[in-house]
Amino acid sequence: MSPSRKRIVPKMGNLGGVREISKKLKGSDVIFENREKLAEALLSLSHAKITDIVNWDKEGKVKIKDLKDIPEHALQSIKKIRAVPMGEKMQIEVEMIDKVRVLQMLAKSAGILDRTPESEKPSVIEVNMVGPNDRKT
Repeated sequence: MSPSRKRIVPKMGNLGGVREISKKLKGSDVIFENREKLAEALLSLSHAKITDIVNWDKEGKVKIKDLKDIPEHALQSIKKIRAVPMGEKMQIEVEMIDKVRVLQMLAKSAGILDRTPESEKPSVIEVNMVGPNDRKT
């Protein structure tokens, strides 16, 4: 008899993504344990505004604030900064994270987006079936 036929429990290894599921479960424990910090971080990102990073003057010229004047949550909300040469000057582009996506994540975690309207909830109907009583005495 071959060694594989002697095995009672099949080797799981990576069968059906067991390894990935184990990683996700472990990751979900870490997220669950730190959910309050995660929520605070997402909330602070959602409060970031471009005016936390740049100033406009009366002529419409834009200037990036000094680093010490930019709040930490605004710094964390910066996705990309790009400097583009424009003649003798540099044009600075500041791209921030997708605030709508952050707000959607917060709303979903709060259960706001997953609510099913009452009209769409399935009705529960109880059916009692009683058979005929054919007992003869």
